Amino acid sequence: MIIPLAWDECPECDTCELIHSFLELTDLLVRDLQHLKAETLRARYQLRKHLDPENSWITSVDMLSNLEMPHYDNMAYQEYMRVYYNGGDPLEFKEFTDSMVHLTDGIDDEKY
Repeated sequence: MIIPLAWDECPECDTCELIHSFLELTDLLVRDLQHLKAETLRARYQLRKHLDPENSWITSVDMLSNLEMPHYDNMAYQEYMRVYYNGGDPLEFKEFTDSMVHLTDGIDDEKY
């Protein structure tokens, strides 16, 4: 993978193997987070199917709750998003969020 220039403020960092290694590690960890979110939703869907009718009110919104990423405003994460995804958050990309919403209905595209 060709890694674009990292820091405009510090051009010499662009050739730093350690910094690029951290960015690669961050990307792998984000992919792990995507997978773990999907697994959580798969488990919640199965649980919802087995609840008694009194508790069948659990909605897709309930299933998606508490899956936010608290590190979004972290400077390192912001830089990772800028370098790898032109400022976009891979945890908020339409393909990913649509896949998560489908999981709440039991539709599993097995992408994550």
